[in-house]
Parts: sequence; structure tokens; C-alpha cells
Amino acid sequence: MTLHLVQLGKRDVVAACNPTDLVASPTRYAMRIRLLLVVFLLPLVARAQSTEQVSKKYLEMDAALNYEGLRPLLADDFSFGDPTGEVFRADGSAMSVAGAEAFLELQKSWGLAEVDFDPDVSFAVGEYALHRGTYRARFDGADSWTEIPFVTIHRVSEGKMIERLDFGEYIQSFGLGDGFDDNTSWTEVIADQYLAAYTGGDIATQNVLMADDVVFQDPTAQVFGPPSGRLFEGKEALLTRRTQIYQNVTDFSFDASSRFYANHHAVYIGHVEYAAGGRWYRQPSVFVIEVRDQLVRRHWDFVDYSVGAVE
Repeated sequence: MTLHLVQLGKRDVVAACNPTDLVASPTRYAMRIRLLLVVFLLPLVARAQSTEQVSKKYLEMDAALNYEGLRPLLADDFSFGDPTGEVFRADGSAMSVAGAEAFLELQKSWGLAEVDFDPDVSFAVGEYALHRGTYRARFDGADSWTEIPFVTIHRVSEGKMIERLDFGEYIQSFGLGDGFDDNTSWTEVIADQYLAAYTGGDIATQNVLMADDVVFQDPTAQVFGPPSGRLFEGKEALLTRRTQIYQNVTDFSFDASSRFYANHHAVYIGHVEYAAGGRWYRQPSVFVIEVRDQLVRRHWDFVDYSVGAVE
């Protein structure tokens, strides 16, 4: 089918992402989404290429422990977070820091002597790049290497790294033992049940398993425009949004090639599969679910939406 594009403007962009159309006319909504993707494909590809280049350079400098080389790649207000790094903090809070200089000082304090990270899978979508694989590190004074199942997400804007978010399986990797994984068993049970409900479109079960103040975000979905990609706060708002989405996205599932559970966090690595607009998709993905007090408190999705429909 040939599409003739004439004067597609902001009104069409907003309309394409209008959830009211999603409910009222799924076919019309699907056609608008396809039109939107065609018109904005080249800018999105260009942005992803820039993101990929900066992120790749960052990984090279990081693996070389070249802190002077890292600094020009970081925006002054660069931020770093590692929710799974809570196991290294006495108060159990996520490891985080704001500011490029503060982050570099933090990284120097880790005592890294050598690093080897060759990701099994990498992808870039819009401002975001994701790399997953085994992070190998040798620390000062140690002869052996520590191998860590690892996911790192980079956000790039205007040629600079503005954010890095990590998830690692540190408990088993470092042999931390009792006291560090007191919540892991419950996290596994609740997160697995929640993931099944999420991919199965089971709103009732999600409602039971979510905390009232649950937070969800798929930042890689920002390429589709608002409200996709934004932070959803609160159970009611999130379930309302998902009820809309399930009317247009069917046969939703997650094929996990690997997973790990670390105290309050479950990390699922694999492919998301779904049908939308009469087409079938299978896209590399990472889902992260945070469980506290036996309820889902936070949920991140990271999906390679640049992978098109399966022919």
C-alpha cells in the first residue's frame, strides 16, 4: 500500500497517539500509528544512531577505566542510579548520585583494577541505549575476576550522556550470603505472578499485586510520543492506561532467555511478543520489577521498538 503524505503536522501527531481513538477505532488508530512511524522514521533513526555512537564510546572509555576520557562524554548534570546497588548501602537505599564529577569520584571509589564488558545484546531507541551481558571486573588486590549478570541503560541528549541506570545480580556474584537477600524469595513469587498478569492482560490480578503508589515507565516508548514513555504514578492511572492498551495489543507475552532476582528486584531478559494493527512483533526487551512489602512498587520496561514486525 502506498501512503501519500501531505502536510502532516502537530495535530496529526497528537491524534495518532490519542488513546480515545485507540478504544473507539482500533483500526483507525493503527493506521495513524503506521503513518506516524513512516513520517518520523528518519529523525528517530538519526537520533538512535547518535545515541548508539555516544553510548559505545562511553563503554570503551569505561572498560579502559579512562576517567579523563569519560568526562567529556558526560553532561554536567549527568545522573547515575543502580537500584540493585541497595545491597552495598547500610540503609538499603538505591545507589545514586547526581553530577558528572560526583559520579566519577564514586566510580573511582569502587576499586576497579580491570573491567571487561562485551554485551550479548545492545540496542538504541531514541535517546536510550541498552546493553546486557556479563560484566567482568577485577578489583584492586584481587587475582580473580568477578562475573556479574548485568544490564546498563544509557540516556543521551545533544551528544552527551545525561543518565545511566544499572541493574546487576550482585548478591550471588559477590557471595554476599545471609542478610543480603532476605526479600529475594518473596520478590520471585510476587514478580513472577505480576509478570504473568501483566502479559496476560489480567487487570484484576495486577490490581491485587500492585501497591497503591506503584510507579511504571517504559522510557524507550518515548519514540511514539506522549503519553507513551511518560512516568505513570499510582495504581488507578496505570490500570486505566493498561485497560486501553489491551484493547489494541493482543497475544502479549514475554519469552525470558534469562532472569535474576536480587533482594527487592526481579530482572527479566528476553523478547516481548505481541500483535498490533494486524501484525506480529518480537522485540528484544528487559523488564525490571521492584517488590517491597510483598507488593509491586515499581516497574520498568525497556524495549527495542526499532525491530519491525515479523514477516
